[in-house]
Amino acid sequence: METIQEYEGAAVKRNAKILIIDDDSDFIESTKLILESGGYEVVVAKNGTEGLELVTLEDPDLIILDIMMDSMFEGFNVSAALKMTTEYIDYRDTPVLMVSSVRTEYGDRFDVPEGAEGIQGDAYMDKPVEPKAFLVKVAELLNAH
Repeated sequence: METIQEYEGAAVKRNAKILIIDDDSDFIESTKLILESGGYEVVVAKNGTEGLELVTLEDPDLIILDIMMDSMFEGFNVSAALKMTTEYIDYRDTPVLMVSSVRTEYGDRFDVPEGAEGIQGDAYMDKPVEPKAFLVKVAELLNAH
């Protein structure tokens, strides 16, 4: 596996823009600091509706998306809009890193709703994120697309 420095270098060269869609201000602030320390430009939305608006305005290279916001599966609704509607067809290939603090057991995320398997995002991480592992996952997703 490549080192985090190699991933960070690739990301900085790309000057990647990352959109965080989350309603938790503490998570937003800490995640923004982690991403900015890795050389990324960060844009923030505090709910799914605002996030979808910013997708079209900001054209992010990666979306970090909380699963549970105002409604239990708001993140899945946002992902479904991005992956399955013509309104967002230009953003269908934008990688989505889904995050959540909700688990059925330690380390196990909750079940994906029936029929939502295709809108899970490209990767998943538990909150709180560990900074180095998080930056590596972000770089992997950016380098894969």
